[in-house]
Amino acid sequence: MSTSNSLLINPFSPKHTFEEKLFFWLRFGVLGCFVGHGFWGVVTKKGWLPFFKVFFINESMAYSFMPLIGAMDMLIGIIVFIYPNRGLLLWAAFWTVFTAMLRPSASMGMSEFFERAGNFGVPILFFLLYGFPAVGAQWFSRLKPLTSVSFQQAYTIEWVSRLSLFSLLAGHGGLAVFMNHPILIKNMTGIGLPMTGTNLQIFGVVEIVLGFLVLLKPRIPGLLIVICLYKLGFELLFPIVGTGKDIFETIERMGDYVLPLILFEYYRSKYYSKARHQTVVSKT
Repeated sequence: MSTSNSLLINPFSPKHTFEEKLFFWLRFGVLGCFVGHGFWGVVTKKGWLPFFKVFFINESMAYSFMPLIGAMDMLIGIIVFIYPNRGLLLWAAFWTVFTAMLRPSASMGMSEFFERAGNFGVPILFFLLYGFPAVGAQWFSRLKPLTSVSFQQAYTIEWVSRLSLFSLLAGHGGLAVFMNHPILIKNMTGIGLPMTGTNLQIFGVVEIVLGFLVLLKPRIPGLLIVICLYKLGFELLFPIVGTGKDIFETIERMGDYVLPLILFEYYRSKYYSKARHQTVVSKT
């Protein structure tokens, strides 16, 4: 039973239920992604121009649209954190998939899409857990922490998280193996780790292997915590190697750190044991 509807909780505290922690991490993941992404629109990031060219929008008009899109993103992220509702979650799921697909559409390769599964995995999971409303008015009613987790919801938590983590890890590895991604090389060489040739290939293969481990053997002791810390550490290279404002690159990838924590907490909860037992019973 959920005991608190507070916006801010300590998700690492044992006094909070799994449902409360899940509700917090999902809101926090959407907040980070949309605020981080929106910031780059507000400051008119030049790297966004290829995405506008997909729709034949010229450079001048693209720069005029960027702050509007950025402000909208930041506002949605804040509202979802404070007043989560199905309507905005459905939009968030669509928007994150759409923006991720713009990358291969702009000839940046499919690895760029898969690597952003942390962005769209969180709002998709959030929406699926609450589902389509029974009546229209519920689209924009404020969601609260689940009071319990059904077998179907437990299955959704596990598999959306596992598939998203597999995608983002394998996709990031693909940037190294298949694309020799310049930003990846810049960030790693910036801290004294040369990432060219064989080193780059090995790095990418290791990430892809990590992705398969999460997909196939996610309960290996310590695996999910290692992945969370690894992803956070790697994405912190943006401000370390770049400039202070590049911290928003780290913030934008909040889903990469939230998803392993959600899966970790799920495996520690009573719902995993119940779901596992029900699966065994259904097979006998």
